[in-house]
Order: sequence, then C-alpha cells, then structure tokens
Amino acid sequence: MLGGLGGALCFAFFTTLLLLVNGTATLVLFGALVDSDPSWADRKGVMQFGLFALPLAMLVAEWLVWDFLCGLLRRGTADDDRRSGMAD
Repeated sequence: MLGGLGGALCFAFFTTLLLLVNGTATLVLFGALVDSDPSWADRKGVMQFGLFALPLAMLVAEWLVWDFLCGLLRRGTADDDRRSGMAD
C-alpha cells in the first residue's frame, strides 16, 4: 500500500513539474506572438483557451512519449532475456 502511495505521489509531483514547465513555455510563446502581432491578442477567449489547453496538450504528449519510451525499453529487455534463454 505504501508503494502505491509513493508511486502516486511521484506521479503527481512529476505531473506538477511538467505543468509548470509547460505553462512557462506557453507564456513565453504567447508573449512572443503578442509582441510580433498584438492585434490577435485582443480576443481574450483565444488567449484564455490557449493558456489552458496548450500546457495540458503538451502534458498528454509528454506522457505518451514517456509511455512509448518505457515500452521500448521493456520490450528490449524482454527480447534480450529471450535471446539469452532466461525467460520461459
């Protein structure tokens, strides 16, 4: 039970850290876009949606990449075990 709690806390901490980084990157990107063409920033709905949705979309993409990479590593380890005769 403590292992599951530790895993959940690590997941929550890592997700929070990624959202912080993604939110900062989004703010920098939007700041650059507003500096280059300030007319589109007058539409507050677009700005609010982008500030909310873009960090979340980046988070989902990062977790998908992480899952893919972990799958590759696990698959590679399982293939190595099969070749060496360790897996039945």
